[in-house]
Amino acid sequence: MKVGMIGFARSGKTTVFNAITGASAEVGTYGNREANLAVIKVPDDRVDKLSEIFKPKKKTYAEFEFIDIAPAENADNNNALDNAALNLLKNADALVHVVRAFKDENVMHPLDSVDPARDVQALEEELQITDFIIIEKRIQRLEKERRKDQEYDLLIRCKEHLETGNPLRNLSMNPQEETLLRSFTFLSQKPMMLLGNYGEDAIGNEDPARLSKTAEEQNLKQIEFCGTLEMDVSQLPREEQADFREELGLGEESRIRFIQFAYEMLGLMSFLTAGEPEVRAWTIRKETRAVDAAGVIHSDISRGFIRAETVAYNDFMDAGSMVKSKENGKVRLEGKEYIVKDGDMLLFRFNV
Repeated sequence: MKVGMIGFARSGKTTVFNAITGASAEVGTYGNREANLAVIKVPDDRVDKLSEIFKPKKKTYAEFEFIDIAPAENADNNNALDNAALNLLKNADALVHVVRAFKDENVMHPLDSVDPARDVQALEEELQITDFIIIEKRIQRLEKERRKDQEYDLLIRCKEHLETGNPLRNLSMNPQEETLLRSFTFLSQKPMMLLGNYGEDAIGNEDPARLSKTAEEQNLKQIEFCGTLEMDVSQLPREEQADFREELGLGEESRIRFIQFAYEMLGLMSFLTAGEPEVRAWTIRKETRAVDAAGVIHSDISRGFIRAETVAYNDFMDAGSMVKSKENGKVRLEGKEYIVKDGDMLLFRFNV
């Protein structure tokens, strides 16, 4: 999963990025700079326990790749994103809008005041305008070519939806329509969450970033961080972090909180592959078919799919081995349309 972190300059994006990923990217560089990149592994006890059984040469956890998008080249203008940022975001699977809710007279907001609700609306409008321009140009081209087909009708519907001030993520589409739009990589269609970045003075307050009402109005999920403290604690020795978090009232580790929240919001889960070469967790969306899960590993496996040998993780652990799982009747052969469950251990049979 690739996650793009966006927001206005001086919202604390890089601070939050460091807190979640454990990186040490330079903070406070408000001018033009390169995006920061980092990968975090998703903790999974199942990978660890299976590795104890299979003794693999390698164990691989599911991963999140984070892109901390640089602010607009002129950080003092009214936009959060420039063309460079927009191009980077096209490859993101989801967006995180870091919304400034802390006050600091030494860190001026590019819009001159701290107003989380205004910032959410302003950035949302940027995304929608970007999509609207692309749609309008494509419609004009289709009309010039006299192609009023299914794509044309869908784009007209998308344009009308954006004209009401609603993002494409809220437009109901069937799977065929979603496939038609996939190549456009519309930004307002991507899943997005709000991350309220509040100050130390608000720790312990209910709704410290004051985003609950805005999130509900925008049909978005929200999570809240005290970015500065989270980053400071994340850079302490591992054995000291829990005590400091308890003392400061920060609750569960920011990285774990974020991963759990993202999995729930995006409807993600993991299936497992296990053997002597490698034990690995693979991230997919819920309701994914077996043939599509196979494609996450390699397109050839999906193309030549024959069947999937399947056992639930808990059934395998109760049995202690694949041989015992088969003796207990817990190993099944499933076809292309099988809906993969969280924790399924899969062995794909294919022929290309």
